[in-house]
Amino acid sequence: MIGEAQTGTGFGGLARYLATGQRGDRPERVEWAEARNLPTTDPDTYPAMMRATARMSRRVQDPVFHFSVSWPVDEQLEPDAMAGVADQTLSDLGLSEHQSVIVCHNDTEHPHLHVMVNRVHPETGKAWPKWRYKTRLERSLKTQERELGLQEVPGRLSRVLSFGERLKKRAEGGFDVNALVAWGKDKIGELRQFIRPHFDEASSWNDLEDRVSERGLGIHGKGQGLIFSDGKGFAKLSQVGGKRHRLAMLEARFGDWKSYEAERKKSGGPIRRGDLLLHVEEQEEIDRRLSRRRGRDRDDDDRER
Repeated sequence: MIGEAQTGTGFGGLARYLATGQRGDRPERVEWAEARNLPTTDPDTYPAMMRATARMSRRVQDPVFHFSVSWPVDEQLEPDAMAGVADQTLSDLGLSEHQSVIVCHNDTEHPHLHVMVNRVHPETGKAWPKWRYKTRLERSLKTQERELGLQEVPGRLSRVLSFGERLKKRAEGGFDVNALVAWGKDKIGELRQFIRPHFDEASSWNDLEDRVSERGLGIHGKGQGLIFSDGKGFAKLSQVGGKRHRLAMLEARFGDWKSYEAERKKSGGPIRRGDLLLHVEEQEEIDRRLSRRRGRDRDDDDRER
């Protein structure tokens, strides 16, 4: 399965596109549609309901979350199975209680569906955090491929590891910024073009990380500065930010980086170690198992003595 995702500001425009296409003249391409936490799939009705819910949050600027899932041409799933993938993905992302509409299209050879979600929770009024949403989406789909016995499509942003692999990675020390290879001028120039507008537009460290994750990148502390890395190569902040986007200037806008990084790890967000993403609860489980293993090793040593 291949997933794509983005956030946006308007419910009505996306609803019309899903229902009738770019020009508004292709309603026949909708194979089926289902709603979650909404009473209707009528594109003339549910956008207003979603907008009313979105107004419960005064801060959210982009309340629309839209993702699509597509399958290979030779992998034809029944509607119930496709809807099941959409529901599991919503659950994995923490969006199962949010308003959403699932629309399956038949205008391509390969099966695919779209899911439009309201980021604002209909009861709490809190906005769903966008933290590396593309990586989280891909991670969910890779897991489901294995569980459902579907064709496994190589991922671009994340890799689903077994518990044993995660344990081994943790024991070996995981991500090492000093082992990365510095990128050349061409790569840095390309990254500079991509990232500089985001330095100006980002509103926080979290927002900046969310933006660079679209390129499969993470932000890491290295020495007294920052680097941007895909887990293999890296570029320094000074190389891509220039004089206008030094660490001190970014910290003046976003706050102290090290404090943010420490808080991020405590908050339950993903921890990046190269191409490995671990959630805090998984990290704790790994630590517990390592502790039990060390305890067994000590017991064995005592018996040998």
